Amino acid sequence: MRGEEIAEVVGGELIGSPSSVGSFNFDSRQVKEGDFFVPLKGRRDGHDFVEDAFKKGAVGTFTERELSPPAGKFAVKVDSTLEAFKKVALYKRSLFSGTVVAVTGSVGKSTTKELLFHLFSPFLPSYRNRKSFNNEIGVAYTLSNLPLSASLLIQELGTNSPGEIAYLRDMVKPDVAVITAVEVAHTEGFGSLEKIAQEKLSLTKGVKFAVVPYHLLHLSKAEETITFGREGSVRLSSLSLTPEGTEFTVEAFGKKIPFKTPVPGYSVVNSALIGVAVAHLLGIPLKELPPLLGSFTPPDGRLKVERYGSTVLIDDSYNANPASFKNAISVLSLFNGEKVAVVGQMLELGPYSEEEHRRLASLLEEAGVSLLVAYGEETLHTVNTFKGKKLYFSDRSELLSFFTELPLEGKVILVKGSRGNRLEEVSQIIRERLRS
Repeated sequence: MRGEEIAEVVGGELIGSPSSVGSFNFDSRQVKEGDFFVPLKGRRDGHDFVEDAFKKGAVGTFTERELSPPAGKFAVKVDSTLEAFKKVALYKRSLFSGTVVAVTGSVGKSTTKELLFHLFSPFLPSYRNRKSFNNEIGVAYTLSNLPLSASLLIQELGTNSPGEIAYLRDMVKPDVAVITAVEVAHTEGFGSLEKIAQEKLSLTKGVKFAVVPYHLLHLSKAEETITFGREGSVRLSSLSLTPEGTEFTVEAFGKKIPFKTPVPGYSVVNSALIGVAVAHLLGIPLKELPPLLGSFTPPDGRLKVERYGSTVLIDDSYNANPASFKNAISVLSLFNGEKVAVVGQMLELGPYSEEEHRRLASLLEEAGVSLLVAYGEETLHTVNTFKGKKLYFSDRSELLSFFTELPLEGKVILVKGSRGNRLEEVSQIIRERLRS
């Protein structure tokens, strides 16, 4: 887009010397030559970094303040930089003629989004959101930078409050709505599993196609719905879980498709079932999917199994809720060796929190965990219920210090907790020690 076009789209005042924009960026640290900077107001006001963005090569910026851009650069003065950002996003979406797949759910959103991109990009020019950019700002970023040459956009959508999915749906305007699962998560904001299901399934309203778990078919508002799971249109006919990976067979659309992945556990299986359904909608031959699944690696911090001699690190530190914890512990149970579980609290569970944290203790005991290392106030419920050896940390520095000294040889270590625990730092300490 050129500066003049941006100003017209957002109804802003053009200041300076407009030029072509390479991409839009709201993080001044990530600005590249030719970018357009969007200063947003959060914990810090992005306007404080406009000068830095220009020095890093930005050619233009939105601004709510009076601003004289450097020579050869420009600004677009607006009432709200966020609203202007969204106007650019909606404008780019209106120009996009490809297929849009939106993915939401209580668990597995990022893994499913990445797997769909991995499966389909060999056949279609594809684009997907960066990292877990799944909220209002993340969607605006993705759509603003959407290449119009792409044939497929895969956008993950997240929520922690009622109405957010419908709002994001109206921004993305998906052709295909995918619901990965509905489980106990963010119940602090919703109050009940039923309300979570209604929020997630609101993605399907007004959408041509939906792919949903078979037991949620009655909540789909799409014109046509494909169901998946142990029952449904796309179903499992066999499943074998081992420490070395997972083998399973999918029955769908009159075919049986055998899959094999080096990733242990059910999470990638669930994503693969979705992949089969969406591939069918996109006209991609199902026989092409198994070898592609075999080369797929989950995003960092999502149940990544790392082997270092006799020691295994299962890094699932990115986030946590009861369903994803259950899956992670089932993977831990597949391995021989002394099992250590590093457990951070599950956040935003509201009235379910104590019960679900106590339930973790039973799952860890059944998996044969010999040492529980817990961090965060809510995990006291887990510690008080767990019958084996256990350690509790309320101080972050003490937790990290413990893992600089813990003997690692021969252990199988699961690291998992909600994002706010930042347990990826524990995984990194373990990783660096094992690599040295």
